Amino acid sequence: MKTILTTLNAKYIHTSSALRWLYIANKNRFDISFKEFIIKDNLHKIAAELLALKPDVIGLCVYIWNVEQSLKLTAILKSQKPSLILIAGGPEVSYEPEFFLEKGGVDFVISGEGEFVLGDLLSAISNNLSGDFSRICIESVSHVHYINKTIAKADLKKLAEMPSPYQLDEDRENRYVYFETSRGCPYQCQYCLSALEKGIRFFPLEYVFQNLEYLLHKNARQVKFTDRTFNLNPKRTLAVFDFLIAHYKPGISFQFEIYADLLTEEIINHLNTVLPPHFFRFEIGIQSTNEPTNHAIKRFQNFDLVTERIQKLREGHKVDLHLDLIAGLPFESFELFTKSFNDVFALRAKELQLGFLKLLRGTSLRRDAELHGYQFNPLAPYEILSSKYLSEGELQRLQFAEFALDTYWNSGKFKHTMQSLIDKTNKDCYFELFDEMGQSFKKNPLPEQGYLLEDVFLHLHQFLLSKGIDLFAELRKDYYSCFKIRPHGFWENRMDKKTRKRLLYQIANDKQFLKIYGLERKTIEKQAVIDEIDDNGYMLTVFCNDGSRENPLFLFYPPKEK
Repeated sequence: MKTILTTLNAKYIHTSSALRWLYIANKNRFDISFKEFIIKDNLHKIAAELLALKPDVIGLCVYIWNVEQSLKLTAILKSQKPSLILIAGGPEVSYEPEFFLEKGGVDFVISGEGEFVLGDLLSAISNNLSGDFSRICIESVSHVHYINKTIAKADLKKLAEMPSPYQLDEDRENRYVYFETSRGCPYQCQYCLSALEKGIRFFPLEYVFQNLEYLLHKNARQVKFTDRTFNLNPKRTLAVFDFLIAHYKPGISFQFEIYADLLTEEIINHLNTVLPPHFFRFEIGIQSTNEPTNHAIKRFQNFDLVTERIQKLREGHKVDLHLDLIAGLPFESFELFTKSFNDVFALRAKELQLGFLKLLRGTSLRRDAELHGYQFNPLAPYEILSSKYLSEGELQRLQFAEFALDTYWNSGKFKHTMQSLIDKTNKDCYFELFDEMGQSFKKNPLPEQGYLLEDVFLHLHQFLLSKGIDLFAELRKDYYSCFKIRPHGFWENRMDKKTRKRLLYQIANDKQFLKIYGLERKTIEKQAVIDEIDDNGYMLTVFCNDGSRENPLFLFYPPKEK
């Protein structure tokens, strides 16, 4: 009996750790393999590829980002091979197995962690060659004759004794890795599926260190820890941090989900002292600063303490910070969300993600949707459309603000411009700025497809000018910073080609200037652009690609004495 495990990842660079664990746990007992696709792949081609392998059983990992495509895929597979046995697992199907057995055309649903449950199910299937599965009764496995919603929990110590899912030969070229040191969550956030789990379990530290060392040696570029709250245990947290710092390697970064209230001053001071810059990235979910909202979603935090911890991390200039907000939570109106946004943006994190409430299957907020007047999309990701607290128009307005936030702040492409603009903005009006930007996009939208970077820069320049703000010099600097070779500008160049060529020739032959900055004549001639600042001189932008210095390099060049 041949089994193929598969899933549809969100992006090509992503990999499914669940498929790898399922494969590792069962490869010595069954004829089993796995194959990954992405959600943009043609479903008929995916089905053809899978069926060409002549499987008897296909197992699908189903998530919020791929559930709609997965349902369509199961229909295609069943229509082309009715005898095929389909097993669905993953967080999207675990809590409402009846729905997916009825609508998804699957034969079995596994609820929870399936490493060991899958083996039990495959054994039961192989022992029922007649195809009569009505008598199969396995905990955490549902079929049309038997529903069992027990959420399976794998024994992590047993998993750690198996070959590592992070060291498979077929993954040697993977640069983006999901890594876990624990499973479960102690918190009860009402919008999150993790709130339905009880307790937290840890992989042995020795196992964690062994696999992290392997990933560091195999040239991974980014490792994202999937632990719901990485820093629950301060001693264990510090041990992992210290291990990574001791094995520091340039060109790789590690991302952690952090609960800021639990960050100790000892850990922050330690990181600010010994951590190489940009080696760690902390994702900190704040979600709201409105206390009635936090109480309703059972998310308890001390925002004053959170602020203090984040400010200390920022002062160290070592950890990249990503903060999260959720729009649409109970009891948070447009005005109250504006305050939450301004409170959190004032912390000046590198990124602020503005997400929108999604009523996930199995969560308490979905169950209580009527209580809060939630109208939501019945299709994944089940995003809310309106509520007692936010109208449909207000939510759409927030979505435009989110687009502006992502484009001009989170992208990191407008550092000089946004820093100057934010410094001029009242601390209670950050949201109003992005709201205005969003409304500008609404009135003058970019093309849905195929717009250029120049278009985005020009849009911001025109928006600022409409408000009487001239930040052209900063915009030009940011624009050049997006390139490794000299580009065409988004502005109309006021310097004619002959003058520009003459000035670059003059600088290329200024031996004293070249010596001061360690530049060569050919670098100026081939890899530099010059712009007039004013009557006082020029800005020379040099695109240095040797990795030895800042790129691009911005230099002031004085006017030639008359």
